[in-house]
Amino acid sequence: MVPYVKKLIAGMAEEEVKMLLGVAGEITKLEDNTETIKGFLADAERRRITEHSVQRWVNKLKDAMYDATDILDLCQLEADKRRESEGGSMDERAPSCCRSLVFCLRNPVFSHRIGSRIKELKKRLDDIRKGADQFNFNINFGSYPDRRMTSQTEHSSRKAMSEFDESAIVGKNVENDMKLLIQELITDDNNDDNNIKVVSISGMGGIGKTTLAQKIFKERTIQEHFKTKIWLSIGKHFDEAELLRSAIKHAGRDHGEERDISLLVRTLTEALSASNFLVVMDDIWSDEAWSNVLSVPIRNANQNKPGSRVLVTTRLKDLASKMGESFHQHHVSPFDEEDAWSLLKKQLTPNQVVGIEELKNIGMDILKKCNGLPLAIKVIGGLLSMRYPSELEWKAVLESPAWSVGGLPEQLDNRLYLGYEDLSPQLKQCFLYCSLFPKGTTIIQNVITPMWISEGFIQPPGASSSLHDGYGGLEDIAIQYYRELINRNLIEPIAGYSRTGYRCTVHDVVCSFAEHMARDESLVVVDDKQASTTLRGSGSGRMLVRCLSLGQNGLFCEGESHLGH
Repeated sequence: MVPYVKKLIAGMAEEEVKMLLGVAGEITKLEDNTETIKGFLADAERRRITEHSVQRWVNKLKDAMYDATDILDLCQLEADKRRESEGGSMDERAPSCCRSLVFCLRNPVFSHRIGSRIKELKKRLDDIRKGADQFNFNINFGSYPDRRMTSQTEHSSRKAMSEFDESAIVGKNVENDMKLLIQELITDDNNDDNNIKVVSISGMGGIGKTTLAQKIFKERTIQEHFKTKIWLSIGKHFDEAELLRSAIKHAGRDHGEERDISLLVRTLTEALSASNFLVVMDDIWSDEAWSNVLSVPIRNANQNKPGSRVLVTTRLKDLASKMGESFHQHHVSPFDEEDAWSLLKKQLTPNQVVGIEELKNIGMDILKKCNGLPLAIKVIGGLLSMRYPSELEWKAVLESPAWSVGGLPEQLDNRLYLGYEDLSPQLKQCFLYCSLFPKGTTIIQNVITPMWISEGFIQPPGASSSLHDGYGGLEDIAIQYYRELINRNLIEPIAGYSRTGYRCTVHDVVCSFAEHMARDESLVVVDDKQASTTLRGSGSGRMLVRCLSLGQNGLFCEGESHLGH
């Protein structure tokens, strides 16, 4: 954000604007302050996790930066309003930022008000800069050197396929588990036909439960055995009516926008009774979705067509037994050393893999810190893919203090922080922005990249670049950022490249991490069940809201919810 505001301020420093504002020199001082602050912002970002005083300092800085963009937005709105009323035209030779300022400042009242705000903002930033002295920030952390040795083209060759290589996210043990679970699902147990069989996949977050369930769901044996197949992503919070409506839709029926629970239960029962079925309930946090919503239609339908199954993924070991059905429990185990090493290598480019065995000892030490969790291995592998494959670089990752960073909630994976900490400031903003969207949302490249641009997260390289070098140039950079998040395994492709770009989701563990890191960004997420209550205020009880995301509920079925709908 600091580079963005700095460029905007520099654009404001035209002589004509200075004269209109009557604050000659103030803008230049403001620019100098932002440049000084930029030098130690990276160290502040690292330390804010564990040091509350640093966190408060960073919050003040971010509020000031947001207020700077608010000033420019107000100028743009005032200029648009005056242009519309006067039918005037602007001098196209001036930068667009300055054109807006010159036009809106024809109103002396508005000019005085904005000039006062700029002076006040300059004073705030001066105080913030002075306040940084007490923390002894390390200015050497501020440059975010580009260690990336691989081109976007080379990375794309690893990721861009018509169908993504699912073997890159599983080990040989998972293949065996998949075969055993498929047999559990398709084998008749000669049990009471009224008692539907539940197969449960349990394990800690990031261990690969959903990946295993997806492979089972897509397997040809399953596709042929069950005539109706429904995938439901549940999560912590869900809306009962939406859960039923989604199940009805995936069963091939029309719910007619109905919201009445009893009618939806009847419709789902009829839809499922037509043939045997498999219902996958992914990421269940309690038995409520089953006992309060789905058990009645599924049991009733199974009486009409015995042999149907329910497959659940959960972090709770005893969930299947609580569902009161015949069940089979499968606990996902962490990867062994060789599977972990194989998975790590698959995150690297072909050129990086050449001679990689020389780094295996360091690599195995890194993998020990991942504890066999596939998600952690993929994120760390994505980080390593951005570095030169050398002993020096890999040791720097192994010995990074980010492994043991404190201040994160127990349920969040500290290893994700290492991948996050390695991002540039601009890429961090883009990543955290993804937390605005409900879990399970499909994030489409050509939809989110213009959002990043409009938020000011995307800036042209080089300090001398013009503020507005053309949307096309910024769009290309935004696409590079999107693909870098893919290469770092912070967002996950769900299909190959299409005319709308890649289509990705964010793993629920990664999404929870991003939500936590964005808690002080004045972002609000609102749905039927939850809203952020940790936002900071101005000291007077006023809640600061910079971005607002409204969702009807926390339920999004695979392939159904798309960012941009």
